[in-house]
Amino acid sequence: MDQDEHIAQLRARRQHVEAFEGALEAIRNLESTLQEMKEILTKQLKSERKDRLADIRAADEAGVPKTRISREVGLSRANLYSHLKGATTEE
Repeated sequence: MDQDEHIAQLRARRQHVEAFEGALEAIRNLESTLQEMKEILTKQLKSERKDRLADIRAADEAGVPKTRISREVGLSRANLYSHLKGATTEE
């Protein structure tokens, strides 16, 4: 191999390495965005669960049967009873 062939091979290797580095950087950016989205959704879920618990307690106080409440909110009856007792059990 002469010098020009070595130079061409080195340039090709550099392009391959830079392509991998670019792909990895794009993945890091995507991971960062997904992490931010996860944190936002987790906060929203916590708030929604708090509101759901308030609705469950209000429905129970209004006399709605517990089996009906359980079915409508998608909780097992055991979890529903835990929520009504004031336990912090999450499904």
